Amino acid sequence: MDIKKSTEKKSIKPQQKWIATGLLSVFVLSMWSFSQPSGAERVASNQIWTDTVKHGDLILEVEGYGKLKSKHQRLLTAPANATVEEILLKPGSLVTKNSIIARLSNPDISQQVREAKRNHNSAKAIFLQVELKQKRELLAHQALQEQLMSELELAELKMLAEEKLVKKGIVSELTFKRSQLDHRQLSRRIIIEKTRLEQLSEVHQQELAIEQDSIEQQKENVAVITEQFNRLTVRAGIDGVVQNLAVELGQSVALGEQVALVGSVDSLFAMLNISQSDIDHIAINQMVNIDTRGGNIIGEIQRINPLVKQGMISIEVSLTGKLPSNARPDLNVDAVISIGTLTGVMYIKKPVNATAGMKTQLFKMDQDQEQAHKVAINYGQASGEFIQILKGGLENDTFILSDMSRWDNTTNITITQ
Repeated sequence: MDIKKSTEKKSIKPQQKWIATGLLSVFVLSMWSFSQPSGAERVASNQIWTDTVKHGDLILEVEGYGKLKSKHQRLLTAPANATVEEILLKPGSLVTKNSIIARLSNPDISQQVREAKRNHNSAKAIFLQVELKQKRELLAHQALQEQLMSELELAELKMLAEEKLVKKGIVSELTFKRSQLDHRQLSRRIIIEKTRLEQLSEVHQQELAIEQDSIEQQKENVAVITEQFNRLTVRAGIDGVVQNLAVELGQSVALGEQVALVGSVDSLFAMLNISQSDIDHIAINQMVNIDTRGGNIIGEIQRINPLVKQGMISIEVSLTGKLPSNARPDLNVDAVISIGTLTGVMYIKKPVNATAGMKTQLFKMDQDQEQAHKVAINYGQASGEFIQILKGGLENDTFILSDMSRWDNTTNITITQ
Protein backbone atom coordinates (compact mmCIF):
# COMPACT_ATOMS: atom_id res chain seq x y z
CA MET A 1 0.00 0.00 0.00
CA ASP A 2 1.40 3.37 -1.04
CA ILE A 3 1.88 5.82 1.67
CA LYS A 4 1.11 9.40 0.63
CA LYS A 5 3.52 12.00 1.98
CA SER A 6 2.11 15.39 2.80
CA THR A 7 4.10 18.53 1.72
CA GLU A 8 4.45 21.23 4.40
CA LYS A 9 5.34 24.87 3.51
CA LYS A 10 8.14 26.46 5.50
CA SER A 11 7.04 29.74 6.97
CA ILE A 12 9.37 32.84 6.82
CA LYS A 13 10.28 34.13 10.22
CA PRO A 14 9.51 37.79 11.07
CA GLN A 15 13.16 38.49 11.90
CA GLN A 16 14.23 37.56 8.40
CA LYS A 17 11.69 39.94 6.93
CA TRP A 18 13.09 42.85 8.92
CA ILE A 19 16.69 42.05 7.87
CA ALA A 20 15.74 41.89 4.21
CA THR A 21 13.86 45.16 4.45
CA GLY A 22 16.85 46.88 6.12
CA LEU A 23 19.30 45.70 3.49
CA LEU A 24 17.00 46.87 0.73
CA SER A 25 16.69 50.31 2.38
CA VAL A 26 20.47 50.67 2.72
CA PHE A 27 20.92 49.72 -0.92
CA VAL A 28 18.28 52.21 -2.08
CA LEU A 29 19.74 55.07 0.04
CA SER A 30 23.26 54.34 -1.19
CA MET A 31 22.15 54.34 -4.80
CA TRP A 32 20.30 57.62 -4.25
CA SER A 33 23.32 59.21 -2.52
CA PHE A 34 25.70 58.26 -5.32
CA SER A 35 23.21 59.48 -7.88
CA GLN A 36 23.40 63.04 -6.42
CA PRO A 37 25.91 65.37 -8.19
CA SER A 38 27.81 66.35 -5.07
CA GLY A 39 26.98 63.62 -2.72
CA ALA A 40 30.51 62.20 -2.54
CA GLU A 41 32.22 65.59 -1.71
CA ARG A 42 31.22 67.36 1.45
CA VAL A 43 32.87 70.30 3.21
CA ALA A 44 31.99 71.65 6.64
CA SER A 45 31.08 75.34 6.61
CA ASN A 46 33.45 76.08 9.50
CA GLN A 47 36.39 74.82 7.42
CA ILE A 48 36.05 77.38 4.65
CA TRP A 49 35.89 81.15 4.40
CA THR A 50 34.02 83.11 1.80
CA ASP A 51 33.46 86.62 0.50
CA THR A 52 30.91 88.37 -1.67
CA VAL A 53 31.74 90.21 -4.89
CA LYS A 54 31.38 93.98 -4.57
CA HIS A 55 30.98 96.65 -7.22
CA GLY A 56 32.53 100.08 -6.81
CA ASP A 57 35.80 101.94 -6.66
CA LEU A 58 38.91 99.94 -5.78
CA ILE A 59 41.82 101.93 -4.37
CA LEU A 60 45.00 100.39 -5.74
CA GLU A 61 47.60 99.89 -3.03
CA VAL A 62 50.98 98.21 -2.84
CA GLU A 63 51.88 96.67 0.48
CA GLY A 64 55.37 96.38 1.89
CA TYR A 65 57.22 95.69 5.08
CA GLY A 66 60.58 96.59 6.54
CA LYS A 67 62.32 98.41 9.37
CA LEU A 68 62.94 101.91 10.62
CA LYS A 69 66.59 102.92 10.30
CA SER A 70 68.69 105.67 11.84
CA LYS A 71 69.46 108.45 9.41
CA HIS A 72 72.66 109.17 11.32
CA GLN A 73 74.81 106.25 12.44
CA ARG A 74 78.26 106.03 14.01
CA LEU A 75 80.40 102.92 13.74
CA LEU A 76 82.76 102.58 16.69
CA THR A 77 85.91 100.56 16.04
CA ALA A 78 88.97 99.54 18.01
CA PRO A 79 91.79 102.15 17.69
CA ALA A 80 94.41 99.42 18.13
CA ASN A 81 94.85 95.83 19.15
CA ALA A 82 93.30 95.73 22.60
CA THR A 83 91.34 93.76 25.18
CA VAL A 84 87.78 94.54 26.27
CA GLU A 85 88.25 95.54 29.89
CA GLU A 86 84.75 96.79 30.76
CA ILE A 87 81.29 96.99 29.15
CA LEU A 88 79.04 99.70 30.55
CA LEU A 89 76.14 99.90 28.05
CA LYS A 90 74.36 97.28 25.97
CA PRO A 91 72.13 97.36 22.86
CA GLY A 92 68.96 99.40 23.38
CA SER A 93 70.56 101.82 25.83
CA LEU A 94 69.92 105.49 25.16
CA VAL A 95 73.15 107.48 24.98
CA THR A 96 74.53 110.99 24.60
CA LYS A 97 77.64 111.72 22.58
CA ASN A 98 79.83 111.48 25.72
CA SER A 99 78.30 108.25 27.06
CA ILE A 100 80.92 105.53 27.65
CA ILE A 101 79.90 102.22 26.08
CA ALA A 102 83.04 100.16 26.79
CA ARG A 103 86.65 100.45 27.89
CA LEU A 104 89.54 98.76 26.11
CA SER A 105 93.09 98.32 27.39
CA ASN A 106 96.49 98.21 25.68
CA PRO A 107 99.62 98.61 27.88
CA ASP A 108 101.79 99.44 24.84
CA ILE A 109 99.70 102.50 24.02
CA SER A 110 99.93 103.72 27.61
CA GLN A 111 103.72 103.41 27.39
CA GLN A 112 103.74 105.22 24.04
CA VAL A 113 101.80 108.10 25.57
CA ARG A 114 104.41 108.50 28.30
CA GLU A 115 107.29 108.33 25.82
CA ALA A 116 105.64 110.84 23.49
CA LYS A 117 105.15 113.29 26.35
CA ARG A 118 108.81 112.87 27.41
CA ASN A 119 109.99 113.50 23.85
CA HIS A 120 107.79 116.59 23.67
CA ASN A 121 109.20 117.95 26.93
CA SER A 122 112.72 117.14 25.75
CA ALA A 123 112.15 119.07 22.51
CA LYS A 124 110.96 122.08 24.50
CA ALA A 125 114.03 121.88 26.74
CA ILE A 126 116.34 121.78 23.71
CA PHE A 127 114.55 124.82 22.33
CA LEU A 128 115.22 126.73 25.55
CA GLN A 129 118.89 125.69 25.51
CA VAL A 130 119.33 126.88 21.95
CA GLU A 131 117.54 130.11 22.74
CA LEU A 132 119.86 130.78 25.74
CA LYS A 133 122.94 129.97 23.68
CA GLN A 134 121.82 132.38 20.99
CA LYS A 135 121.26 135.12 23.52
CA ARG A 136 124.82 134.66 24.82
CA GLU A 137 126.22 134.80 21.30
CA LEU A 138 124.17 137.86 20.51
CA LEU A 139 125.33 139.65 23.66
CA ALA A 140 128.97 138.81 22.85
CA HIS A 141 128.70 140.25 19.35
CA GLN A 142 126.86 143.31 20.62
CA ALA A 143 129.63 143.87 23.18
CA LEU A 144 132.27 143.56 20.46
CA GLN A 145 130.40 146.02 18.30
CA GLU A 146 130.18 148.49 21.18
CA GLN A 147 133.92 148.12 21.79
CA LEU A 148 134.67 148.77 18.12
CA MET A 149 132.42 151.81 18.18
CA SER A 150 134.35 153.13 21.16
CA GLU A 151 137.68 152.50 19.46
CA LEU A 152 136.39 154.21 16.33
CA GLU A 153 135.44 157.30 18.33
CA LEU A 154 138.90 157.41 19.92
CA ALA A 155 140.56 156.95 16.53
CA GLU A 156 138.48 159.75 15.12
CA LEU A 157 139.44 162.11 17.97
CA LYS A 158 143.08 161.20 17.58
CA MET A 159 142.94 161.77 13.83
CA LEU A 160 141.33 165.19 14.27
CA ALA A 161 143.91 166.19 16.87
CA GLU A 162 146.88 165.04 14.81
CA GLU A 163 145.52 166.83 11.75
CA LYS A 164 146.07 170.21 13.50
CA LEU A 165 149.44 169.18 14.89
CA VAL A 166 150.69 168.03 11.47
CA LYS A 167 150.19 171.55 10.14
CA LYS A 168 152.29 172.93 12.99
CA GLY A 169 154.97 170.26 12.48
CA ILE A 170 154.50 168.75 15.92
CA VAL A 171 153.28 165.34 14.57
CA SER A 172 154.88 163.68 11.61
CA GLU A 173 152.96 163.07 8.43
CA LEU A 174 153.51 159.31 8.80
CA THR A 175 151.94 159.19 12.23
CA PHE A 176 148.94 161.09 10.97
CA LYS A 177 148.46 158.77 8.02
CA ARG A 178 148.71 155.78 10.34
CA SER A 179 145.95 157.26 12.48
CA GLN A 180 143.79 157.72 9.37
CA LEU A 181 144.40 154.09 8.42
CA ASP A 182 143.38 152.93 11.88
CA HIS A 183 140.17 154.94 11.58
CA ARG A 184 139.30 153.44 8.22
CA GLN A 185 140.00 149.92 9.43
CA LEU A 186 137.79 150.38 12.46
CA SER A 187 135.01 151.77 10.28
CA ARG A 188 135.20 148.73 8.00
CA ARG A 189 135.29 146.34 10.99
CA ILE A 190 132.17 147.97 12.39
CA ILE A 191 130.39 147.56 9.04
CA ILE A 192 131.49 143.93 8.89
CA GLU A 193 130.40 143.35 12.48
CA LYS A 194 126.96 144.83 11.79
CA THR A 195 126.60 142.50 8.82
CA ARG A 196 127.68 139.52 10.94
CA LEU A 197 125.19 140.52 13.62
CA GLU A 198 122.36 140.68 11.08
CA GLN A 199 123.35 137.31 9.63
CA LEU A 200 123.64 135.87 13.13
CA SER A 201 120.09 136.97 13.89
CA GLU A 202 118.85 135.23 10.75
CA VAL A 203 120.75 132.04 11.65
CA HIS A 204 119.33 132.17 15.15
CA GLN A 205 115.79 132.51 13.77
CA GLN A 206 116.30 129.51 11.50
CA GLU A 207 117.70 127.43 14.36
CA LEU A 208 114.75 128.36 16.55
CA ALA A 209 112.34 127.56 13.72
CA ILE A 210 113.92 124.10 13.36
CA GLU A 211 113.63 123.47 17.07
CA GLN A 212 110.07 124.81 17.06
CA ASP A 213 109.20 122.38 14.25
CA SER A 214 110.61 119.57 16.35
CA ILE A 215 108.43 120.71 19.26
CA GLU A 216 105.34 120.81 17.01
CA GLN A 217 106.13 117.37 15.63
CA GLN A 218 106.45 115.92 19.11
CA LYS A 219 103.28 117.75 20.11
CA GLU A 220 101.44 116.17 17.19
CA ASN A 221 102.82 112.76 18.16
CA VAL A 222 101.49 113.31 21.68
CA ALA A 223 98.10 114.33 20.29
CA VAL A 224 97.90 111.30 17.98
CA ILE A 225 98.89 108.74 20.56
CA THR A 226 96.77 110.45 23.24
CA GLU A 227 93.77 110.37 20.90
CA GLN A 228 94.42 106.68 20.32
CA PHE A 229 94.64 106.15 24.07
CA ASN A 230 91.45 108.15 24.69
CA ARG A 231 89.64 106.09 22.05
CA LEU A 232 90.29 103.01 24.17
CA THR A 233 87.44 104.52 26.18
CA VAL A 234 84.70 103.91 23.61
CA ARG A 235 82.20 106.78 23.64
CA ALA A 236 78.94 107.00 21.68
CA GLY A 237 79.94 110.12 19.74
CA ILE A 238 76.32 111.07 18.95
CA ASP A 239 73.02 111.24 20.82
CA GLY A 240 70.95 108.14 20.11
CA VAL A 241 70.74 104.48 21.01
CA VAL A 242 73.20 101.60 21.05
CA GLN A 243 72.04 99.45 18.12
CA ASN A 244 74.69 96.76 18.24
CA LEU A 245 77.50 95.64 20.53
CA ALA A 246 79.95 93.38 18.71
CA VAL A 247 82.28 92.49 21.60
CA GLU A 248 82.22 90.61 24.88
CA LEU A 249 84.05 91.17 28.15
CA GLY A 250 87.64 89.91 27.95
CA GLN A 251 87.58 89.60 24.16
CA SER A 252 90.67 90.55 22.16
CA VAL A 253 89.94 92.93 19.29
CA ALA A 254 92.13 93.91 16.35
CA LEU A 255 92.78 97.38 14.98
CA GLY A 256 89.68 98.58 13.10
CA GLU A 257 87.43 95.78 14.39
CA GLN A 258 83.85 96.82 15.14
CA VAL A 259 83.05 97.44 18.78
CA ALA A 260 79.57 99.00 18.63
CA LEU A 261 77.07 100.76 16.39
CA VAL A 262 75.15 103.83 17.57
CA GLY A 263 72.21 105.34 15.68
CA SER A 264 70.05 108.40 16.08
CA VAL A 265 66.53 108.01 17.50
CA ASP A 266 64.98 111.32 16.47
CA SER A 267 66.14 111.25 12.85
CA LEU A 268 64.82 108.07 11.18
CA PHE A 269 63.93 106.74 7.75
CA ALA A 270 62.20 103.54 6.61
CA MET A 271 63.74 100.79 4.52
CA LEU A 272 60.90 98.77 2.96
CA ASN A 273 60.72 95.58 0.90
CA ILE A 274 58.34 95.56 -2.06
CA SER A 275 57.48 92.59 -4.26
CA GLN A 276 59.23 92.68 -7.63
CA SER A 277 55.86 92.23 -9.33
CA ASP A 278 54.63 95.53 -7.82
CA ILE A 279 57.71 97.65 -8.43
CA ASP A 280 56.47 98.95 -11.80
CA HIS A 281 53.80 100.89 -9.90
CA ILE A 282 56.35 102.53 -7.55
CA ALA A 283 57.91 105.93 -8.28
CA ILE A 284 60.08 108.51 -6.53
CA ASN A 285 58.17 111.05 -4.37
CA GLN A 286 55.11 108.77 -3.94
CA MET A 287 53.45 109.07 -0.53
CA VAL A 288 53.67 106.13 1.86
CA ASN A 289 51.64 105.33 4.96
CA ILE A 290 53.80 103.47 7.48
CA ASP A 291 52.26 101.57 10.39
CA THR A 292 54.45 101.13 13.49
CA ARG A 293 51.67 99.34 15.39
CA GLY A 294 51.80 102.29 17.74
CA GLY A 295 50.77 104.89 15.20
CA ASN A 296 51.10 105.86 11.55
CA ILE A 297 53.75 107.97 9.84
CA ILE A 298 53.50 109.66 6.47
CA GLY A 299 56.59 109.25 4.30
CA GLU A 300 57.86 109.89 0.79
CA ILE A 301 59.84 107.54 -1.45
CA GLN A 302 63.39 108.85 -1.90
CA ARG A 303 65.27 105.95 -3.48
CA ILE A 304 64.54 102.65 -5.23
CA ASN A 305 67.24 100.00 -5.07
CA PRO A 306 67.69 98.40 -8.51
CA LEU A 307 68.90 95.07 -7.04
CA VAL A 308 66.45 92.19 -6.59
CA LYS A 309 66.88 89.86 -3.62
CA GLN A 310 64.62 86.83 -3.25
CA GLY A 311 61.95 88.45 -5.40
CA MET A 312 61.92 91.65 -3.34
CA ILE A 313 63.18 95.18 -4.05
CA SER A 314 64.05 97.62 -1.26
CA ILE A 315 62.99 101.26 -1.25
CA GLU A 316 64.07 104.09 1.03
CA VAL A 317 61.36 106.32 2.50
CA SER A 318 61.96 109.63 4.24
CA LEU A 319 59.57 110.30 7.13
CA THR A 320 57.77 113.62 6.88
CA GLY A 321 55.18 113.16 9.63
CA LYS A 322 55.49 113.20 13.39
CA LEU A 323 57.06 110.05 14.81
CA PRO A 324 54.85 107.86 17.05
CA SER A 325 56.03 107.28 20.60
CA ASN A 326 57.16 103.71 19.81
CA ALA A 327 59.29 104.70 16.80
CA ARG A 328 62.87 103.51 17.19
CA PRO A 329 65.65 102.09 15.02
CA ASP A 330 65.16 98.50 13.75
CA LEU A 331 61.43 98.58 14.56
CA ASN A 332 59.45 96.31 12.22
CA VAL A 333 56.84 98.26 10.25
CA ASP A 334 54.22 97.68 7.57
CA ALA A 335 53.57 100.11 4.74
CA VAL A 336 50.88 100.90 2.19
CA ILE A 337 51.54 102.88 -0.99
CA SER A 338 48.50 104.28 -2.87
CA ILE A 339 49.10 104.07 -6.63
CA GLY A 340 45.64 104.95 -8.05
CA THR A 341 41.93 104.06 -8.16
CA LEU A 342 39.87 101.73 -10.36
CA THR A 343 36.33 103.09 -10.72
CA GLY A 344 33.21 100.94 -11.18
CA VAL A 345 34.84 97.50 -11.02
CA MET A 346 34.02 94.11 -9.52
CA TYR A 347 36.34 93.06 -6.71
CA ILE A 348 36.60 90.55 -3.89
CA LYS A 349 38.90 89.71 -1.05
CA LYS A 350 41.97 87.95 -2.38
CA PRO A 351 41.55 84.14 -2.49
CA VAL A 352 44.40 81.87 -1.50
CA ASN A 353 47.25 81.96 -4.08
CA ALA A 354 45.45 84.58 -6.20
CA THR A 355 47.69 86.94 -8.21
CA ALA A 356 46.99 89.83 -10.56
CA GLY A 357 46.13 88.81 -14.14
CA MET A 358 45.63 85.17 -13.18
CA LYS A 359 43.03 82.82 -14.77
CA THR A 360 41.69 80.19 -12.42
CA GLN A 361 38.55 78.51 -11.07
CA LEU A 362 36.67 79.22 -7.84
CA PHE A 363 33.79 77.48 -6.13
CA LYS A 364 30.72 79.72 -6.32
CA MET A 365 28.10 79.30 -3.60
CA ASP A 366 24.45 78.74 -4.55
CA GLN A 367 21.79 81.00 -3.09
CA ASP A 368 20.89 78.48 -0.39
CA GLN A 369 24.58 78.32 0.64
CA GLU A 370 24.38 74.50 0.64
CA GLN A 371 25.98 73.77 -2.73
CA ALA A 372 28.98 75.21 -4.59
CA HIS A 373 30.15 74.68 -8.15
CA LYS A 374 33.28 75.69 -10.04
CA VAL A 375 33.32 78.86 -12.11
CA ALA A 376 36.08 80.17 -14.38
CA ILE A 377 37.51 83.47 -13.07
CA ASN A 378 39.76 86.08 -14.67
CA TYR A 379 41.57 88.39 -12.22
CA GLY A 380 42.59 91.96 -12.94
CA GLN A 381 44.74 94.13 -10.69
CA ALA A 382 45.43 93.31 -7.04
CA SER A 383 45.37 95.83 -4.23
CA GLY A 384 46.22 94.90 -0.67
CA GLU A 385 43.68 92.31 0.50
CA PHE A 386 41.44 92.80 -2.57
CA ILE A 387 41.68 91.73 -6.21
CA GLN A 388 39.70 92.82 -9.26
CA ILE A 389 37.44 90.33 -11.09
CA LEU A 390 37.37 90.87 -14.84
CA LYS A 391 35.27 87.88 -15.75
CA GLY A 392 33.28 85.16 -13.99
CA GLY A 393 31.80 87.03 -11.06
CA LEU A 394 28.91 89.45 -10.59
CA GLU A 395 27.95 91.70 -7.74
CA ASN A 396 26.75 89.78 -4.66
CA ASP A 397 28.11 86.45 -5.93
CA THR A 398 29.68 84.50 -3.06
CA PHE A 399 32.88 82.52 -3.62
CA ILE A 400 34.94 80.21 -1.46
CA LEU A 401 38.34 81.83 -0.89
CA SER A 402 39.98 78.97 1.02
CA ASP A 403 42.56 76.61 -0.42
CA MET A 404 40.41 74.09 -2.34
CA SER A 405 43.22 72.25 -4.10
CA ARG A 406 41.93 68.95 -2.63
CA TRP A 407 38.92 69.29 -4.89
CA ASP A 408 40.73 70.11 -8.15
CA ASN A 409 38.99 67.19 -9.87
CA THR A 410 35.57 68.04 -8.45
CA THR A 411 33.07 70.46 -9.96
CA ASN A 412 30.43 70.41 -7.21
CA ILE A 413 30.61 70.17 -3.44
CA THR A 414 28.06 70.14 -0.64
CA ILE A 415 28.42 72.49 2.30
CA THR A 416 27.46 70.88 5.60
CA GLN A 417 26.80 72.58 8.92
